[in-house]
Amino acid sequence: MTKILEEVKLKHITIKNRIVRSATHCYLGTKAGTMTDAEFAMYEELAANDVGLIITGHCSVSSTGMANEDQTAIYDDTFIPQLKKLHSTVSKYNARVIAQINHAGPRAVNQDDLAGVSAAELKKGKVARELTIEEIAQIKIEFINAAYRVKQSGLDGVQLHVAHSYLLSQFIDTTFNHRTDAYGGTVEKRFRLIREIIVGIKEKCGEEFPLFIKINNDSRTDDLAYEQDLLYMLKEFAKLGVEAVELSGADFISQPRTATTYYVERIAKMKKSVPQLPMILVGGVRSLADMEQVLESGIDMVSLSRPFICEPDIIQRLLNGQEKSKCLSCSKCFALPKIKPGIRCVFKRK
Repeated sequence: MTKILEEVKLKHITIKNRIVRSATHCYLGTKAGTMTDAEFAMYEELAANDVGLIITGHCSVSSTGMANEDQTAIYDDTFIPQLKKLHSTVSKYNARVIAQINHAGPRAVNQDDLAGVSAAELKKGKVARELTIEEIAQIKIEFINAAYRVKQSGLDGVQLHVAHSYLLSQFIDTTFNHRTDAYGGTVEKRFRLIREIIVGIKEKCGEEFPLFIKINNDSRTDDLAYEQDLLYMLKEFAKLGVEAVELSGADFISQPRTATTYYVERIAKMKKSVPQLPMILVGGVRSLADMEQVLESGIDMVSLSRPFICEPDIIQRLLNGQEKSKCLSCSKCFALPKIKPGIRCVFKRK
């Protein structure tokens, strides 16, 4: 039996195999923050096709922190029932599903007052101001309350989005964080908000509620320094009882189309340094050989995103002899739905 089909026992959750669907915005929701029948069907198709752990597209913890107009929301209790429905839809296939929670920060849509970890000039002539200490405290509460709603829904856990230049990732990365107060400067201070959110979630949801992290393995500026910061943060995640960490990259969308397993060398290095912390690699996994390479390096699980958009049944296809995903890594799945609603891949047209 291929190693990807082995059962994985984490601290508080058992997953039937080592295959993860990475959180991906699907453009199938409504402007009211609700999920549609098409979205539920998408998750059911993934669950029915051997995905052991499904991570939802990012759910906004704040009405002012939405990254997309059609993003799933989790900023008040009215959104709990749809996650309950998601759980019942997926669990009958013995798949696990956790909700990713996020705050877009200065990338928020339809907001006149944009704020981030530090003041910054943005695209299209927009400017973001620096968050106040009081606002940071409120955002911390929003994340904790969102995680509790996820627990109330019956989902199998929650993942903090600390990657891809959204708000939490800006706090930890000196590319964005130029603060001089308690949340800026040393890596300990830049990590402070993440630590406070994790501690708060553990206190409100209980130690047994699985808490995952998604984080960049690299930085666009001073990457060597970031590597040392990342090692510190991974050790802290282990101490704080994080279930597993999914490692992505700041530059995944600009990788050459022919590249595979972009980050395996660094993530494997991190795994050797923090062996007690389960780790998941996402980025450039396109074949069974890629998956086996990741797992043989010592990394615990393998995560895919764009290949599942292209071929939701890609795992079965690979097990049945298909050499690799037909995904082109063109990333048009991030733009095409805006032009042609409901169409998420260049290979799928109405």
